Amino acid sequence: MKVKTLGTGAGLAVLLLVILLGSSLFVVSEAEQAVITQFGRPVRVIAGESPFSNADELRQSIAAYEQSSGTNVGLSFGAGLYFKVPFLQKVEYFEDRILVFDSEPATIMTGDQKRLIVDNFSRWYIVNPLLFRQTVENIPTALNRLDNIIRSDLRNTLGENEFIEIIRGSDQMLDSGIEIPEQKRLHIKTGRTKIMERVTQLAREKAKQFGIYVIDVRIKRADPPEQNMAAIYNNMTAERSRIAQRYRALGSRQATYIKSETDRKVKTILAEAERDARVIKGNADAEAARTYAQG
Repeated sequence: MKVKTLGTGAGLAVLLLVILLGSSLFVVSEAEQAVITQFGRPVRVIAGESPFSNADELRQSIAAYEQSSGTNVGLSFGAGLYFKVPFLQKVEYFEDRILVFDSEPATIMTGDQKRLIVDNFSRWYIVNPLLFRQTVENIPTALNRLDNIIRSDLRNTLGENEFIEIIRGSDQMLDSGIEIPEQKRLHIKTGRTKIMERVTQLAREKAKQFGIYVIDVRIKRADPPEQNMAAIYNNMTAERSRIAQRYRALGSRQATYIKSETDRKVKTILAEAERDARVIKGNADAEAARTYAQG
């Protein structure tokens, strides 16, 4: 009976040890970051090793939190197997991957008072899981904050630039085979690339307060409203018709010149040939007359 009791006790001890180990160990994958909390307060941060992360800024943020909360917070980097105090500490996981936010199309007024339907997207990354947890807590809330930030910066920045600056990336002309006079060319000073770099920089500065790094903001589409499309297409068609007529007129002039020049050359050649033929015939008649006279 005593042996049986000892065996049961050993089994319970082993089971308890397994439970303790299972509650003490946890894994952070390469696609995750983590914040370990104790009684709801962060006590350790396991951050990702992304090129977007800044270890010094993360340490400064943790130091500021420690000073305000009076709690010591440890810091680790990278995926792996980690330990925590069983039952007292909990693990909250956060993304350690580049995330994409695809916003809804919005109507924006350009600097030259033209309406555009702009559809944009952005790429972002959680660089400070502790600050992210303190401010937005989860992805849906973060997306809502990002939407407000990017939509505002996009509206303001595009509103400072003209339509042509937004739809073109550079001042380089496409080789379409159509020669456009210099006075009719629309030159740009900034271009979409630099405009979107400015939007990205503004959004990046504002998103730092949420532990988010905005990698870039890009425009997928920038189209006039539907009611304006017919007028734009008609203008494009009329412009192409004018260009075609100009080329047809130029071709007609060239054809007339070539034909008249060819006719002139033909007449000259025929006249010279007839002259040469008469000279040859005259010489032949003279030679025949001499031959008859001698005979």
